Amino acid sequence: MVQEVAWETRWHWALMGTMLALLLTWPVMFTYAAEEDIELLQRIYAEVIPTPGTDTSYGIPLAWANLPQFLDWFYTITLTPAERQVFEDALSQLVAPCCDDNTMVRCCCEKGGRGCNLVRSSKGLAAYLIHDKGFAATEVRAAVLQWLKFVRPDYYVARALQERGISPAAYDLTTHGSCYRGLCEVAISQGGCGGMSVLIEPEAQGEPTS
Repeated sequence: MVQEVAWETRWHWALMGTMLALLLTWPVMFTYAAEEDIELLQRIYAEVIPTPGTDTSYGIPLAWANLPQFLDWFYTITLTPAERQVFEDALSQLVAPCCDDNTMVRCCCEKGGRGCNLVRSSKGLAAYLIHDKGFAATEVRAAVLQWLKFVRPDYYVARALQERGISPAAYDLTTHGSCYRGLCEVAISQGGCGGMSVLIEPEAQGEPTS
């Protein structure tokens, strides 16, 4: 498990390095890029994005290897009507990073009778926390948001830049949904939705860290 977390930590910082490399390798736009721009991106990433192995409120450290388990919970856990209400209360205040003009209760694909593995994994986690752990809506919402930030850091860093009045495009980032950019069958770790049926995610290897 220690080796797995260490490998995932290297992957997470490699992603951060890629973001910074984009800033430094665009000679025309960023000839005069100030050092504080790079530091800003580093600071936002550190503030917003949890790293592999981060503790969670439900006792399972963050890891890509948890993804298949969360998907299994999506398919196997049946909520009671009362639990379903908690589920909807929790997810109705979270946007879907794959299509953020929709909430996590019902993403754009689900409105058309489909769904992606990014959303399914989050709903599976929510169902587990409510049905097995007895979490309240606020606790579920916080846990699911933590998971989403972990698996889709690109979206949440882009949002943080926007909130500071900075264009994410300057860092080759966007808040425009991966679903709307034709990335439904692209791995979540590559900024996609992880597939509409079979999971597409090379990072989800090994056993869950529970």
